[in-house]
Amino acid sequence: MRVLFINPPECAASGLSDLAAFEPLGLELLAASLSRHETRLVDLVFERKSVESAISEFMPDMICMGCFTSQVYMVRELLRQAKRCDPDVVTVVGGYHPTFMPGDFDEPFVDVIGIGPGVPALAELADVLETGGDPLAVPGFFVRRAGAMVRTPPRTLPATLDGEPFPDRVISAAYRRQYHVFGVGPIAVLRTSEGCPFRCTFCCIWDFTGGMYRMRSPELVAEELERIEEKYVYIFDDNFFVSRPRVRAIADAVAARGISKKYWCFGRADFICGNPDLVERWAGLGMTNVYIGMEACTDEGLEAFNKRSTVATNNEAVRILRRNGITPDLGFIMRPAATRKDFRTLLAYVRSLGIHREGYAEYMSLTPLPGTQLWREMQDELVTRDFRFFDLIFPVLVTALPTRAYFRELTRLYVRTYLNLGLLRRKLRGNPLGLNPLGTLKSVIASFKFLWRLGKACVLGARGYVPRKFPREGACAD
Repeated sequence: MRVLFINPPECAASGLSDLAAFEPLGLELLAASLSRHETRLVDLVFERKSVESAISEFMPDMICMGCFTSQVYMVRELLRQAKRCDPDVVTVVGGYHPTFMPGDFDEPFVDVIGIGPGVPALAELADVLETGGDPLAVPGFFVRRAGAMVRTPPRTLPATLDGEPFPDRVISAAYRRQYHVFGVGPIAVLRTSEGCPFRCTFCCIWDFTGGMYRMRSPELVAEELERIEEKYVYIFDDNFFVSRPRVRAIADAVAARGISKKYWCFGRADFICGNPDLVERWAGLGMTNVYIGMEACTDEGLEAFNKRSTVATNNEAVRILRRNGITPDLGFIMRPAATRKDFRTLLAYVRSLGIHREGYAEYMSLTPLPGTQLWREMQDELVTRDFRFFDLIFPVLVTALPTRAYFRELTRLYVRTYLNLGLLRRKLRGNPLGLNPLGTLKSVIASFKFLWRLGKACVLGARGYVPRKFPREGACAD
């Protein structure tokens, strides 16, 4: 069976995604599970190719796409084009948004909707379709039958990831030199676990996996890492620094194989503070950046997000990272009730940590995403259900400040953090990750495009935020 994977372009209205482009690891994992079938990837993030030409070149029996919330309209249009080009091709969509909002894909041009993690499920579906079997017997899907979507039995996931194959990185070979983060690249993505043991109210990750936190054994992690050709590796676990024995065991396995890479990862502040020796160990193995979801700069704000952390813990985590030569990348979430004073308090806090001189900060707007507790609790407070705006930057909830004023404060946060001489000196000195001139230029251009978008929103509100080229569905209040 011929299976065509299409990685859709990112449709976040902010354009912030231009600062990073990662390999489509989910599609690579799915392709690896289809070893009996012929697979191909078209990455539309980098390749300007129509669905029609991709189909005519490969003649697939099945087309598969993943979809995040901001990509809904783009993915639907691509699937519509595929079905128009070849009515017999089986169209499959999966990922976070289809799992939690399958009704958004109940369209005649969609044949199958994947629910939850789909690595073993898709392989079983392909085998059944190839032999002429009934796809309704395959757990983990909605399948179109007589014009309606019919739910198949739920799928029971294995307790670990050890039975899953390593990603098929051959299908992305044509694009690998273009995968980067902040201009650093080529960079590969490694997944050592799936899900998260924590229950933050704004996050849908733990619900996507049915509450399960599944891990791959340290030896298999090291084996996959050894096969990765890129020097830079982003450990894309939803939370890598969770279990001390496991993090230590992976470090032992990596050291035993003599693997030399530069690493980025996500981590929790409380783990970093409780395990400074492991942070030092990973710094010695090549860890250069750790992203911490700080979320707020007050203990009251952290409690509202159910973060189970404190400002003092966050501050100490930043100090520990710095002491080990690791760059802290910090994420903050602005609540809709934020006032001008709240924005400026956050800026003062970030500057007190020295992030404007060394480190990165990301400022996001509280966004109830499908599948989260926030979505269930705050749907009635949404100012729009136009998913082009669900990019974690645009305020989709009713805010205390008018939209234009909110954007002025948000723009000020980014400008005061990044447009300064301290940052310029850091760029001129170089970066431990090895930023090359071309990568730096691309990163700077993407940053100015993002700030230009924010600037237009300061003046025009929602009308100036979304590029005209974006598929237009729904409406947004200004």
